[in-house]
Amino acid sequence: MAITSEVFSRTEQGFAVTGLRTALAELEMVPALGGRIISLRSRRTGREWCWHQERPDWLWANQLGDDFGQSTQAGVDECIPSVAACRWRGRAIPDHGEVWAEAWNLDAAELAAGRLSATVPLKISPFVFHRTIRADASGGFVFDYALTNHGATAEEFMWCLHPLFTITSGDRLELPAEVTTLRLNGGLGDRPINSGDLWSYPEPFAGFRLDRLETPGMPKGCVKGFAGPLQVGRAAIVNDDTGDRLFLEWKVRDIPYLGLWLNRGHAGFHHVALEPTNAAPDSLKDAVEQWKQFAVIAAGATVRWSVKWGVS
Repeated sequence: MAITSEVFSRTEQGFAVTGLRTALAELEMVPALGGRIISLRSRRTGREWCWHQERPDWLWANQLGDDFGQSTQAGVDECIPSVAACRWRGRAIPDHGEVWAEAWNLDAAELAAGRLSATVPLKISPFVFHRTIRADASGGFVFDYALTNHGATAEEFMWCLHPLFTITSGDRLELPAEVTTLRLNGGLGDRPINSGDLWSYPEPFAGFRLDRLETPGMPKGCVKGFAGPLQVGRAAIVNDDTGDRLFLEWKVRDIPYLGLWLNRGHAGFHHVALEPTNAAPDSLKDAVEQWKQFAVIAAGATVRWSVKWGVS
């Protein structure tokens, strides 16, 4: 089936924006801000899925090593080779990794072919990261990734998709039926939330449900947990009232875990993140030494994976 898509451009708060549009959906990215996706919109209902802060100047640049909590945090960014700051193999891995605060350059030939593609050498770890966004026949998008290890030895690494999505009344999560527990990485609420705790999913305690985007201590609670290793790579946010649906699909051979971040008031923010990842928890050091859930890339090797996005 032929894919009809359109590349477009505009500016937002002085930053160049490059977008990709299909009959069903539209996304916008800012190459200068780590390839950040600042908009993902349904063209049928008009729903904007990408969250950003409620202020007029909600975009700004950061430097490698900045505190992610002081960043724009808007929309979708990429975390590699760790989410949490840590020391690994003698390297100081910064908060949320090495690519989200770097300026990306789009490949001109790929752009002419209707694809948003960039290659980003990491400055601390011996990796080169590559991401291409293309339209697919369903009217959604596919994010194709590649990571090359230019080091002399095999390297442990973590990749995590980090999208912050808006929350609208009536939203609910759809996770595979196999997800019956979440292993926590932390959070805040009106009861203890400790790294390593196991919560039942979707209703860990009577009176609130995670699949209804509720947290303990609302309206100030937040929680981060992980499901997996999974047999089915799929997650969605659905609103039965409006008919809106956003879904992510991936191969569990490449991406065995799903992180769930749910913020219902911490720092005054309300958003949810569905985070396909190949490691857990957020710290690469902890993933290797404690949870034993991480990926390895051989010296000189390249690994590839993809995530499909659908909006209806």
